[in-house]
Amino acid sequence: MILKELQVSSYLLQLESLIRRLPQQHESYSIVQDQIAREHAGYYGECQLIYPLSKLNFPTDLIYQLRLPYNHSFFQIDCLLMTPRFFLIIEAKNYRDLVVFNEFDQVLHKDRVYQDPVMQVEEQKYQLEMWLQMKGIPPIPIETLVTMTNSQALLKAASPNHKEKVVTLPKLSSKIRELSEQYKAQLLNVSDLRWLGNQMMMEHQDYVADVLMKFRVNEKALRQGIVCPECGVLGVKMVKKRFECPQCKTRTSDAYLTALKDSFLLGKRNITNSEFREFSEIQSHSTTRDLLVRSNLKKEGTKRYTKYQLCFDYKRDFDYLKRRKRSKKL
Repeated sequence: MILKELQVSSYLLQLESLIRRLPQQHESYSIVQDQIAREHAGYYGECQLIYPLSKLNFPTDLIYQLRLPYNHSFFQIDCLLMTPRFFLIIEAKNYRDLVVFNEFDQVLHKDRVYQDPVMQVEEQKYQLEMWLQMKGIPPIPIETLVTMTNSQALLKAASPNHKEKVVTLPKLSSKIRELSEQYKAQLLNVSDLRWLGNQMMMEHQDYVADVLMKFRVNEKALRQGIVCPECGVLGVKMVKKRFECPQCKTRTSDAYLTALKDSFLLGKRNITNSEFREFSEIQSHSTTRDLLVRSNLKKEGTKRYTKYQLCFDYKRDFDYLKRRKRSKKL
């Protein structure tokens, strides 16, 4: 059973919103572009786990992109596979070309040095063990695997540990079945496992960054306007009480919502009429007031002090950003 499905992360949505409104000459533009490419590659790699995990011949509970609190911080797991007999942490890596795992716990790839993902999952294992201990869960074996999801990766490993812990995507299903054969004793019953899964889902928190601060972007530097919900171009205009895209010519009545959603992704949790008017480039005060009222947003204050609360669902409300295509490989 999939307890938490794989989806485009809230952080990637924030980056997509930012790059659309960041002038190309901005000093952080290329940095944000690079980060988006990496996030997309990571997401694509995680998506490749779905099929081999569907081929397992024993019941499992799966949680993708799990992020749990621990010791005043958080730890994140690409995929957690849970059974009554053992747990498995899977880290997906979407590297292509030559990938070298050296004896100094580093990964060398395209003249760059990265943290060894085997060390990464071992640290996740420790944090998960501590989290389970705090929940009063009896000790249960936790295995770890790093899955190289890109068929174009050429792997070189310096130690037997890497050869044991790092697997290619075609090997993943059989490797998990091998692990399953090692654990015969049922340590958790079905109800305990389901309770534990629910606890994880309740404590999970998506990573939401202050992207303007992270990439040193002044709010005043952002490009203003309305994004087309169909093709994603910035610059939709209001024509005869409807919004028209200058590129794809789509006409809609609710394109203005993308400006509110972008404001939310870029850090605002409430917005005034004047702020919305400036950000959307709609000139009429009464028009923006009517649009804000139509949006059914909760509000506080009165008259010119009225603030409209921004609250959107990362899974449901950002299709206009999810349509944007990026590179799938590193």
